[in-house]
Amino acid sequence: MKLPIKDEYFQKIKSGEKIEEYRDAHITFVNEKTGETITKEVEGFKFVPKDGLSEELQKSGMFTDDRIMLFVLK
Repeated sequence: MKLPIKDEYFQKIKSGEKIEEYRDAHITFVNEKTGETITKEVEGFKFVPKDGLSEELQKSGMFTDDRIMLFVLK
């Protein structure tokens, strides 16, 4: 996941001074083919182990971490 952030906050995260990050509770999805966007509110989330995903998702190349964030959309 890549998130843009102001330099001052980036430097605080880098130094370990900032350990929390706040973001709006929505995700904007962009259709790779058409560029169309849709924004959905996030109602909840949880962490799931990568090895608990379907075999198709595990092999998709979408994930690089062992822990995956699962978002529940409203």
